[in-house]
Amino acid sequence: MKGKESKFFNKLVFFLSPLILNLGYAPISLFFVAYFSFIPLFYYIEKLSPKKTFIYGFIYGFLFSIAHLWWLYFLRPQITSLTKILLFIGIIVLFFYLALYFALFSYLTKITSLYFAPLILPILEFIRTKSEIGFPWGLIGYTQTNNLIFLNTASFWGIYGVSALVIFINFMIYKVIFINNRKLFFWLIILVVGLSTFYYFSRLKILPDYFKIALLQPNVSPQEKGTKEEQIKLLTQLVFMTKKAVKEKPYLIIYPETASLIDITIDSPYKEFLKSIADTYNCYLFIGTPRYEKDEKGFRYYNGAVLFAPQRGIISEYRKMRLVPFSERIPYREKIKIFKLIETEDMGNYSKGKNYTVFQTDKISFSCAICFESIFPDLIREFVKRGAKMIVNITNDGWFGKTFGPYQHYELAIARAVENGVPLVRCANNGISLFCDPFGRVYQKSDLFKEEIIFGYAKMPLKNTIYRQFGDWFIYLSTLIVLFYFIIKILYPLFSFKKK
Repeated sequence: MKGKESKFFNKLVFFLSPLILNLGYAPISLFFVAYFSFIPLFYYIEKLSPKKTFIYGFIYGFLFSIAHLWWLYFLRPQITSLTKILLFIGIIVLFFYLALYFALFSYLTKITSLYFAPLILPILEFIRTKSEIGFPWGLIGYTQTNNLIFLNTASFWGIYGVSALVIFINFMIYKVIFINNRKLFFWLIILVVGLSTFYYFSRLKILPDYFKIALLQPNVSPQEKGTKEEQIKLLTQLVFMTKKAVKEKPYLIIYPETASLIDITIDSPYKEFLKSIADTYNCYLFIGTPRYEKDEKGFRYYNGAVLFAPQRGIISEYRKMRLVPFSERIPYREKIKIFKLIETEDMGNYSKGKNYTVFQTDKISFSCAICFESIFPDLIREFVKRGAKMIVNITNDGWFGKTFGPYQHYELAIARAVENGVPLVRCANNGISLFCDPFGRVYQKSDLFKEEIIFGYAKMPLKNTIYRQFGDWFIYLSTLIVLFYFIIKILYPLFSFKKK
């Protein structure tokens, strides 16, 4: 009876562990639960066969994905009934897709050993960022955005390294619980925490204020951008907020994603108003805008942003390069016919931007990440490598409603500031808008679904970080180590046979 009770308890803990792991993410942010959440999975990885390990890993990943992304079912876009059905199916497919990575993690860890777990999981997370269907949401490292000591190690090895750190601590605690020689692993935990703490406080310093910025958060419902009357009403609101903001004499005013509602590069009274504001008050204006172009193939639509400079009007623009799959663009629609078949009239058909724009002002150069572009480490690093000293993230998170989605979204962006050692300024239509320094410290933040003008000062950027300089070196090194293990594993029996 005791054996059956023990098995039941072990399985109960296993099924609860991926749910508990989600308590480490925003808005709850109990980062320490992540240090224990993989222990039940490790237990079954060691006990079960490779096939069953794969299944248990899939179950773990599926439960985690549901608990982490449940809010996707409550998105509030204006879509047809057919698109709603496709969205519902797509979310289920997404859960299965994400679960496969946990299944592969479990299987590969089984056929190597638990010692390789801190290397294998980050490699799989890295792979998940690639391709047109890349969706690196919910990486394990993001459980530590509320733990600045561990988060700041991202400046050394990226967010994937933070994931490795969390898995390593799980492994150490697992060994402390289940083996006799506990002292070694206990002291290893102390060493890792000690080194991370030393690294954080050794790089921490007071950063001077750079210049004043005003973030305009109009709190416009995504459903209110359709008719001409609604557009006029919303543009009037932004005009009022702009006139109010300039009284505080900011150097830069930032508007959220698609704030202009119309292509602001086309001559219009609103374009002239913004130009006159920039000229009169000697300030820069940065605004998200749709962009339309016509060529021999017809109209092209872009999600973009432009910068107004005093006395010069619009001086440069950026067009979004990472488009939201199945929302802004059907991935591989030209190559995979089945994807084109599921396209509906209200699915986006945006074109991808091609240029890594670095906006230049008299005081600073910066780049823009539009909406979920902020979750791609390689994209933001490329901007900084090309000269950006600040990252401006403009977004419209109103589609998420009052769920965990907006909180998770801004968490992901904070890691980009730490990785690259630059300040992050985030302007969201419905919130959460914020100012973040290069150490991941948020020192000014708006409320969700509230019309606000947030004033703050951008902090000076750091000179450099290891991650900015060398990129995903940790992933490449981890891949080489894992491949080397498999090569040795394959070749060793051959050499042993020859000796006999």
